[in-house]
Amino acid sequence: MCRGATGDDRLCGYCRNHQRQFRGLLADRTILLTYAQGYHPDGKHQSAHEVRAYKAHPPVPRCSQNLRLVIKAAVALHQSCITRWLGANWDAITFVPSAERPAQTHPLAQLAGDVQQVTSNLPIFHLTPGPGSDSRRVLVDNRFAVPKDQRSMVNGRNVLIIDDTWTSGASAQGAAIAAKRAGANTVTTLCIARWLSWKWSPDRPVLQSLDNPYDPLVCPVDGLICRSAARFTWGHT
Repeated sequence: MCRGATGDDRLCGYCRNHQRQFRGLLADRTILLTYAQGYHPDGKHQSAHEVRAYKAHPPVPRCSQNLRLVIKAAVALHQSCITRWLGANWDAITFVPSAERPAQTHPLAQLAGDVQQVTSNLPIFHLTPGPGSDSRRVLVDNRFAVPKDQRSMVNGRNVLIIDDTWTSGASAQGAAIAAKRAGANTVTTLCIARWLSWKWSPDRPVLQSLDNPYDPLVCPVDGLICRSAARFTWGHT
């Protein structure tokens, strides 16, 4: 589910607990594009710097541009693969806000806008932080809510949720719960980076296996070079 460190049951501790508590309210699909390497033994890793600096005060423009390119390219190049995997087209987009930076003030709003450009201008709705928005890395069912005046954009629709970093999954899955409770037919979470830490022993085997740089042609569904993406890029060079 989170493409992180797993045990014999193929779910990490976070995802196993989430499944046990919330089951059908969680995202139907999770798409993670790359990894951020936290607490690298050789010093701060560029991947960790990128996902933090793009939303700093003020943001680092180059990092913001890089994340925008990553997510926009992923959707433009691989949407057909993702659609076949999900079995449906997306009908609406939202993103994971925070109590400190809700709605359009969050840097993720710009990333959602970039995805909107390559998905036939799908409507964007905004989640509002709920009473459980301060719960750090613990999944609660009231972290977010869909405002009443925007539920018509969600009810019966296939929703795409944009996030920047997946650590425990509590924020992204909290957003999925809000969308499902507002009547979403399916929920897909699309997250730029799965955060792994060199300080946490279960993560190290995964981190040690990461010997290839990020490649936009690698399909986020099956991890292989995508022929349709390659044809797309060749046709636009």
